[in-house]
Amino acid sequence: MPVLSMTTWPNQTDEKCQELIEELTATVHRVIGAPLDKITVYIQEIPQNRWGEGGVLGTNPEFAELSRRRAAPADA
Repeated sequence: MPVLSMTTWPNQTDEKCQELIEELTATVHRVIGAPLDKITVYIQEIPQNRWGEGGVLGTNPEFAELSRRRAAPADA
């Protein structure tokens, strides 16, 4: 039956993870009708120093801006 994988940075509380698992399970149950006891959700936490977007490491202080670039900076 359905197995959902959520990947995020490791900054969520157990309470937030529980809420996320409950909400994802309820949504899958509602949308595709899978029995609740057959829906598996797991959360993978990837440290920011092992995560990159747009070629920028998650720990870069300018990550929010630089990771949204659509092209590499022009060579000088």
